[in-house]
Amino acid sequence: MPINTLCPIPMDALADAGPLPPARWLWHGYLAPGDVTVLTSLWKTGKTTLLAGLLQHLGTGEPFLGRDVARGRAWIVSEESIEQWRERMGVLKLGPHVQLLARPFRGRPTVDEWHLLLDRAVEARAAGELDLFIVDPLASFLPGRCESDAASLLEALQPLHRLTSAGAAVALLHHPRKRAAEPGQSARGSGALLAFVDTSLELTRYSTLKTDANRRLILAKSRRPEVPARLAYEWNPATGEFRSVPDPRERQFVENWQTVLSVLKSRPEPLTHKELREHWPSDMDRPGETALYDWLNLAFARKLLRREGKGTRLNPWRYRLENEDDAYRDRGELPPIRLR
Repeated sequence: MPINTLCPIPMDALADAGPLPPARWLWHGYLAPGDVTVLTSLWKTGKTTLLAGLLQHLGTGEPFLGRDVARGRAWIVSEESIEQWRERMGVLKLGPHVQLLARPFRGRPTVDEWHLLLDRAVEARAAGELDLFIVDPLASFLPGRCESDAASLLEALQPLHRLTSAGAAVALLHHPRKRAAEPGQSARGSGALLAFVDTSLELTRYSTLKTDANRRLILAKSRRPEVPARLAYEWNPATGEFRSVPDPRERQFVENWQTVLSVLKSRPEPLTHKELREHWPSDMDRPGETALYDWLNLAFARKLLRREGKGTRLNPWRYRLENEDDAYRDRGELPPIRLR
């Protein structure tokens, strides 16, 4: 260990070092040099297909799904065979900027084999030949059986920081737990994985409709504020084309906002989401409580309405439209007395 890692740094020296440089991205909002990103989804949902689409754009530097991409070189450590990748390349063409290591080990690698692979990757990074290191999927290449043991898992993951410290981005493709989990917590195995990575992405189906069979939704949680929480897209298996599509949550909000607005305008008092639902127009389909709660809080985040309360069972959020006194109260002033 270099001795300078044992020397404490005064915290005010960090502030005196001047402003931080703007963040650099390979794929803006999702893959950053020096970061580890994990992408989790069910089997055969399209993780590798999404990855291949991104890698196409990594060769040209053209935006992918509406987000900027920097040109770069990538390695893919894959459990799939060369034949399977050749079949995929019939639709999604990739150039020499992407290097494939297809089933590089006879089985699950030993600790020494895992370190040897990372040694080669670090050498490639030093030679300017590697910007993105991809493991697809993580479980197939973790040494031993450490996926569910936090200490063993971290011991296997820590060497990846040799790559990120050298300025490479790391992407780990992963499978979810068998049981349903909260968004951002679906990755299989020890929770140490989600604590280790910088950004966690979850790939889900857009909806259960047959017409949405080729549409997917990316949900994200990250240490970086620039990471978008949601991104929806569609893939055409005949042409290999990717395109952004409206987020279903955003679409539902837009389609129902005017009705929410009309209910709030008709009621003088602030309403909880349950009370607002009870006043929903009788000639329209009444939304579920969860959906309505989501729309109201999305509207609050966009400063389209006001919210009162604490969001607890005994003191729930109550929603209302802005009134003429709010501007005074926001400034800490008493509103003027008005004669009615």
